[in-house]
Amino acid sequence: MWKTYRFLGIVVIFLVCMMLAACGDDNDGNQENESNNADDSNGNKELGEQSISLGTDDYVSNTSNTYVAKLMLEEIGYDVEINQTDVGVEYTGLSDGSTNAIVGAWLPTTHRSYWEEYKDDLEKINTVTEKVELGLTVPAYMEDINSIEDLANNTNNIGEKLEWTITGISPGAGEMKLMESDVMPGYGLNENWELLESSGAAMSAALSDAIDQNEPIVVTLWTPHWTFNEFDLKILDDPKGTFGEPDDVFSVAGKDFKEQSPAAYKFLEQFSITKEETQTMMVDIKDGMDEEDAAQKFIDNHPDLKDQWLKGLE
Repeated sequence: MWKTYRFLGIVVIFLVCMMLAACGDDNDGNQENESNNADDSNGNKELGEQSISLGTDDYVSNTSNTYVAKLMLEEIGYDVEINQTDVGVEYTGLSDGSTNAIVGAWLPTTHRSYWEEYKDDLEKINTVTEKVELGLTVPAYMEDINSIEDLANNTNNIGEKLEWTITGISPGAGEMKLMESDVMPGYGLNENWELLESSGAAMSAALSDAIDQNEPIVVTLWTPHWTFNEFDLKILDDPKGTFGEPDDVFSVAGKDFKEQSPAAYKFLEQFSITKEETQTMMVDIKDGMDEEDAAQKFIDNHPDLKDQWLKGLE
């Protein structure tokens, strides 16, 4: 009999221990869920998947805003990686899921070809920046050159002065594609003029050098861009409308992103920034500041914007 009671006592102790362990596991699980999906009073801060990949090209107007988004998402609780590629790879990544979101989709014109190819897999979330412009741009001291037609008409022998060369950017850029498909043939520039492929940095350096020497130059440029803060420039008139209406810049993600990372999606719904604000970061980056440091400086100097972006997510 004593052995029987002893056996039953051991069984009871074992069962009690198992129950306590299970309760502990439940508490741990609940704590983890509370940590990963902590809701605010409005229930808007469900993190979901916490590893996020943001895509960007190498143009500072987009990279600076991307680093702002990265820092804000990290403050919410995400682990954020930035994939910097060319524009085509950005959209491929969004389509196949290797990139979750971007904040630099220039639509409807600049990234039109990429959007048309991948739009069935993607979702526009919010307008990040309104009315960004593309255009052929010259220093203001080129008083006789005010329209793309002046290039076509070789006004004041501008073709010979520039050796019939327009200084462009990287060949995969949306503006370069638009130049080749619409602008050059639209004005007959492809008969005499050459569109020189380079990069955003090389184009900016060439523009700076020309202005330092008070020489003529024509470049493919866009807003926002730091050169408009530094120099007196003018975008040439486009009477044929080959550049189209000014784009808006959108945040874009794969169609499952809202369900995958709800709080990140909500942040992107609230994330917007003006051209002038972006240009302040671009100047800092041009002057040698690291991109992430420039983004952090901007955030620190604009607490009102930070509050707007994180509304319901703090």
